[in-house]
Amino acid sequence: MPLSPLTFTGISSFSDDFQTILDRSVSIASLPARALEQEQAGLMTRKMAAAELRQAVADLAAALRQLGSLSRGGAMQASSSSFSVQATAGPGATAGLYRITNITSLASQAVARSASGFASPTASPVSNGSGQFELIVDGASHTLQLPAGADHLEGLRDAINAGGFGLTAAILDAGPAAGSQRYFLSITANDTGARSIELRSTPGDPGSNLLAVVSPGSDAAFELNGVSMTSPSNTISSAIPGVTLELKATTQPGASIDVLVRPAATGAASALQNFVKAYNALAEKLDRQTGKNGGPLAGDSIVNDLKAVLREITGYRTSGPRGSLFEIGISLGSDGVMSFDPAALQSIPQQELPALFSLFGDGSTGLSALASRLSSYSDPLAGSLTAYIQNLDRTDQRLTDQINAIYARVDATRQTLVARLQAADTLLARLEGQKNMLNAAIESLTTVAFGKRRDS
Repeated sequence: MPLSPLTFTGISSFSDDFQTILDRSVSIASLPARALEQEQAGLMTRKMAAAELRQAVADLAAALRQLGSLSRGGAMQASSSSFSVQATAGPGATAGLYRITNITSLASQAVARSASGFASPTASPVSNGSGQFELIVDGASHTLQLPAGADHLEGLRDAINAGGFGLTAAILDAGPAAGSQRYFLSITANDTGARSIELRSTPGDPGSNLLAVVSPGSDAAFELNGVSMTSPSNTISSAIPGVTLELKATTQPGASIDVLVRPAATGAASALQNFVKAYNALAEKLDRQTGKNGGPLAGDSIVNDLKAVLREITGYRTSGPRGSLFEIGISLGSDGVMSFDPAALQSIPQQELPALFSLFGDGSTGLSALASRLSSYSDPLAGSLTAYIQNLDRTDQRLTDQINAIYARVDATRQTLVARLQAADTLLARLEGQKNMLNAAIESLTTVAFGKRRDS
């Protein structure tokens, strides 16, 4: 760390000269530290450039992986021939035609209510006096113990809601016309599917069940390619790999709904836009580090290595139609800037889409496999650029230690010099005082001897 300025305070007429000597001596002694500080500033510039480069490499690797994900189902599109079924394709989907028939029921929630009403939600015990109930859900028994002072309809509702049973309880108000049985307990299952719900005021006694079934709930029932299936939910993601079905309505007997899963270029356009953006960002950063006026990383082999990877990406091709980036709407200008025409991609015939995804690969094959090459540079733990930055950090710390050591020696030397200059200043001040006294004595003798001063 640089030394703070030190002002020399003296009493002789040579104090300003001593200050100049002190400043010059400290400046000369600090020259090695300043040279190291300049080297350290250069290191920081290289580190910032390397960090920016690492992020750009990581972004391009991510864009290539996104292209690879398309071949694993991300580029599939599912369509349904009827509003009664919605279909969505996701990762893992494969092309095919799936026929749905005989949707005889949709999944619904089970609902029950108290068979009898109550005069007040907060008055009269609702239990047999023990404050205890047995709640049975799909055959599983749960004990409800109402706290003291909560043996009423609201207390029972709150106990059910707090129990985590997958149920929601509420109190219904039938209005004044219902008289002394105005308030009812209503219980609804949180999820769809057939369920049985009982609430016994006397645990173990089925005859003490307080609930009447409003709806037992139901499972969805349908046939897929002639196979009978049921589901507790209308959203079904396990029947067709990678495809989510949403049942919206039942069907008439004999009616069929076709779900068609096939490749689509829609997702590819967005992924290619991201790829082109990431490619140009990395190419621009590499260009700034190249040539006579290159940046702080000019001359580093890692820059040339990454440029070679970019050439490998643009030169990649497979056999057959749509075997290179330049056959799917990608172009490279004379300035090295990549561009993409989505219209060219949309015009690719349906039968050639598999060749497009073959070009992209699946992360271990095709163009997307080159993401691993880029990750070997950008990996935050073991990447080459990470190691490069860590090496700069170690060098920076070594320079910091050397600079601090130099300034510590300079400060010690300065303190010694100050002590010596103060001693010299004190001696000179004493000599100046003696000189002034001697001059005064001579002037006095001259006046006595000659009656006048020498200069008169």
